[in-house]
Amino acid sequence: MVAAVTVLSGPDLTSRLTRGVHRVVGTVLGLAVAAPILAWGPQGVWAVLVIVVLQVLTELVVGRNYAVALLFITPLALMMGQLVHTAPVGPLLRDRLFETVLGALVGAVVLLLVPDRAGRSDR
Repeated sequence: MVAAVTVLSGPDLTSRLTRGVHRVVGTVLGLAVAAPILAWGPQGVWAVLVIVVLQVLTELVVGRNYAVALLFITPLALMMGQLVHTAPVGPLLRDRLFETVLGALVGAVVLLLVPDRAGRSDR
């Protein structure tokens, strides 16, 4: 859902589609960062420290480049999920990729099929 909404936000069509591409590319790269962290499987204090480091890195770059921020947001979200409910790493990574690509595609299709109401007034 977040990938679909990401595509729908932005000032114009080009920037909206670019956000979708950033979301997919950033998630793919973020999964590459997440894979070794999740394979390590930190628990307890180690898991919290990894989450803190990922959160700090996210905050440092999210304002400048969303795709780069996803290098840290993706493993951060997956680590937090693993704290609540542990899941096998392979399917978790695969599902995250599939859901992100699907969401971005759905958002792009909606964006291209539904007329932009930005210039119209609702009187």
